[in-house]
Amino acid sequence: MSVSAADISMNGSSSGLAVDQKRLETLHRPYQDFRRRTEAGGAWRNLPLEVAHHFRRYYFFNPPKWRVWARTLGSGDRMAPSFASIGAVRSGTSFLSSYIFQHPHVVLPLSKEISFTETMRELMAHFPTLAAQRAAEQRNGGAITGYCTPVMPNPLWIFLAQSMFPDMRIICVLRDPVARAFSHWRWDQKRFISRKTQDPHWKGFPDFETLIEAEKATIRGGGMEPHAFSGARAGYLRHSIYAPFLRLLFEKFGRDRVFIVDAAEFFRDPRSTAKEIYAFLGLPEVEPLVIEEQNPGPPGKLDDGVRENLAAFFQPYNEDLYALLDRDFGWGAAR
Repeated sequence: MSVSAADISMNGSSSGLAVDQKRLETLHRPYQDFRRRTEAGGAWRNLPLEVAHHFRRYYFFNPPKWRVWARTLGSGDRMAPSFASIGAVRSGTSFLSSYIFQHPHVVLPLSKEISFTETMRELMAHFPTLAAQRAAEQRNGGAITGYCTPVMPNPLWIFLAQSMFPDMRIICVLRDPVARAFSHWRWDQKRFISRKTQDPHWKGFPDFETLIEAEKATIRGGGMEPHAFSGARAGYLRHSIYAPFLRLLFEKFGRDRVFIVDAAEFFRDPRSTAKEIYAFLGLPEVEPLVIEEQNPGPPGKLDDGVRENLAAFFQPYNEDLYALLDRDFGWGAAR
């Protein structure tokens, strides 16, 4: 993780709180761990990484099941999440979480991403105990917890979250639909698709342009689109159609309990966005440290013709979103 000395020296705030450098190291380690485990070759070379993985303080997703199970056997008195930070896959949810979780009042869960399909006991096992809350309050003057999960566009999450934690605040990051869809494809291509297409059974798997044309046709015809390998059980384009999900989110939680993040603005000035989120969550002022993105996607360039084609497809969906939010993100504008 790259954090300059100047950043550290500027980290004071009127509240007297400051980001702990060790917290940043804790947040960074799971991503480093994931890359090393993914790239390690051979069982013996991978074994030390696998052993260390089972005893991490914090994970960004999929903690070992035995860790969750063990925590269900411990104290049932755990902090309820005060917030959830959500978005579609490849919208910047992981990068944003590193800024939210920097705040000294935020007590880390076991994992950044928590599956909402688990039982209530398993879900709550991810959150800190009330003893950890009291310790954090004594140390820093306050304590909340939450989680950051790319759940869009699955509406089921809204119903379950509202029934479990009706007072929770929601931070929702939205990224340019074309850029997000292509980034999602590149991520799946590297992590999943390239491995499968080595098998003869998968030799007919379509390329990006062919796949999105099929998805466009099924969306317009009311059929079932081909699913992405990661994220919700929806297609690459469906993940970028935001308004239906947000309408239901506003209905269940209230518009005033949802903070919308423009991913482009956040990428340009993450500190300012982080401080706006701290205020939204009722947290005292803290100057966040600028960090490098922890979970970048593989490189790739989208053909200009395909980009224009997708921009035209998304235009009516974007206009629907702009009307809903009374905010124009400028997606599809000339570059």
